[in-house]
Amino acid sequence: MVGLFHSGIDFAYNYQDEDTYKNENVSQLVAEMIPGFDIVFVGHDHAGWNYKVANSVGDSVLILGARSRAKTVAVANITLSFDSLDNGWNINSVTGEIVEINEYKPDDMFMNRFLIPLNVVKNYVSSPLGQITERVYSKESLFGPSAFVDLIHTAQLEITDADISFASPLSFNAKIDSGWIKVCDMFKLYHYENFLFTIELSGEEIKDYLEYSFGHWFNQMKDKGDHLLKFKYDSGGEIIMSERYNTTEFEERYYNYSSAAGINYTVDVSKPAGERVTITTLSAGSEFDPDKKYTVAINSYRGNGGGGHLTRGSGINEEDLADRVLSSTESDLRFQLMDWVREKKIINPGIIGNWKIVPEDWWREGKKKDYKLIFGEDVLPDKSVINKSN
Repeated sequence: MVGLFHSGIDFAYNYQDEDTYKNENVSQLVAEMIPGFDIVFVGHDHAGWNYKVANSVGDSVLILGARSRAKTVAVANITLSFDSLDNGWNINSVTGEIVEINEYKPDDMFMNRFLIPLNVVKNYVSSPLGQITERVYSKESLFGPSAFVDLIHTAQLEITDADISFASPLSFNAKIDSGWIKVCDMFKLYHYENFLFTIELSGEEIKDYLEYSFGHWFNQMKDKGDHLLKFKYDSGGEIIMSERYNTTEFEERYYNYSSAAGINYTVDVSKPAGERVTITTLSAGSEFDPDKKYTVAINSYRGNGGGGHLTRGSGINEEDLADRVLSSTESDLRFQLMDWVREKKIINPGIIGNWKIVPEDWWREGKKKDYKLIFGEDVLPDKSVINKSN
């Protein structure tokens, strides 16, 4: 009996537990709790799993999971023997292996069969959409305001005409060079196939959303020598390093580092989670009212409860989220961004300047410290602030 699940291993990811409704990482729980499986193939977390667990009746279950982007293939090797007395097969052994694809030469017949479609795709993703005047880096987005995420904010606000935009960096260490911006660059800017929602939130729900985001994003700093980012630590107090990515482990995944545009606010990293965000005004100049309803541009993953910002943060019941959606794009957000670039023709990226982290000297030193720790290099100079009329 083989299970094939688009579900990961770590059921405790994103502060969930084994009883969480629609928990997205339950493959091992199913293997352990439901008797009968011999092998369970795991998806979703792309970590390269190959180990065994015991199920509820004591039988062994092999857990297998390949890494992403066809870097590896998960293979189950099963040895059977035929029992002539019972006229059936017995399982003698079940073992797994994770095969590295780069050790194998591509099949010539396969490559020739798809050569023309492959070139069609290559030509398409190399086609220019417009021009971008400055190079942008996603890694700057981990530490505060960035031209990379503000490019998404600017597009979302213009596409939806919403009051406020929420967005996150969906690439860890990507860059888009100045010059012609091509279709392939849009996969760096926007990694996933999400739709663009316009939803309705109160001012209080917007603040609570941001408190949730920044509470899991930034450490509560004791002084300017402390870490800015919230890392995972082992029992000895050392920062955990990811074997998969060969970098530091964050308490929260970077694609859940959600900021806002359309409002002016500060984030005080000297304060505890839940007490950090101060919203002053809307960027258009009017007063920000906690009781007023605002339109918010947000991707469909977040709008459907992904990351917990709207549910655990803003306190909206998951079954009520659909009622908050005022409109949705008919095509995915990356397609919308491509059309936006074509229409603009020339993109002038920069930091909008609507939010900042305080105390600023603590933020500056913490950013420098953690940038060096994560990327092994000195922090890049800050990008210029966009003229608000652009």
